[in-house]
Amino acid sequence: MRLAVLSDIHSNNIALQACIDYIDHNEVDGIIFLGDNISDCPDPQDTLALIRQLNKRYRTWHINGNREEYFIKRADGEEPFNRWTYSSEKGSLLYTYENLTREDIEVFRSRRNQGIVTIKGTAPIMIAHGSPEVTRELLYEDQENTDTYLKTLKTDYLLCGHSHKQFAYSKYGKLLINPGSVGVAIGVKEQAHMAMLEWDKEESLWNYRLLSIPYDFKKLCGIFYESELMEKAKLWPRLIMKSIETGVNLAPICAKAAYDLAVEAGEEIDGSGLPEKYWQEASKSIL
Repeated sequence: MRLAVLSDIHSNNIALQACIDYIDHNEVDGIIFLGDNISDCPDPQDTLALIRQLNKRYRTWHINGNREEYFIKRADGEEPFNRWTYSSEKGSLLYTYENLTREDIEVFRSRRNQGIVTIKGTAPIMIAHGSPEVTRELLYEDQENTDTYLKTLKTDYLLCGHSHKQFAYSKYGKLLINPGSVGVAIGVKEQAHMAMLEWDKEESLWNYRLLSIPYDFKKLCGIFYESELMEKAKLWPRLIMKSIETGVNLAPICAKAAYDLAVEAGEEIDGSGLPEKYWQEASKSIL
């Protein structure tokens, strides 16, 4: 039994296709998706179409990430998600939402935020986007919150994403695997991260491999420049492309710098996002 694990695709259909090509040539029995399939890159429908094809060809397991949660809340008119505007902070989310269908939202609603993959003859695997309890919680190696979850985990294996950092970490006889991000991988340049699991019948355990898959970054950039995302999301798509090019997660770094500048200036901050001038100032040392 061999499983592919994909997380944080973020609408990067070029990276996703490279991972699919690898999967198709390696006799995979199923695919686990850990959420954040869309947003940040252009043309979310292209990514969703690829995933629907995989659902037809492979056994698949899906959970929602925080981005899928956002789009459900936007559809429900919840604050502050109903105040997204075309801006560096919220424009990518609004662009993505406007390119979703009602059926897409209902698919998101049908999925849980965590679950357990149970396959006859193998050990069960807990799957989550951030942590087993909080979609946006970050789990890293040798951290107190990570150790707490592993100590009480009902399975011997936990798969999670969200941080875009690829790693494996073991404690209390439990194994946490983060496959990294397909779409905006951190720690490598112009490559996609994924993981492979293979059941060892003799040892009765899951073996794993953490993989980096190269893809055509120039082709992805061409898709960006031809997309309405470049105008609607201002600086954000440039930060995403730079993040993929350098392997450094620059978008949240810039967001934090812009927020700090706004706070220092005494700006009143609400759910509609920071004024664009703070993003422009913060980006000067990044882009």
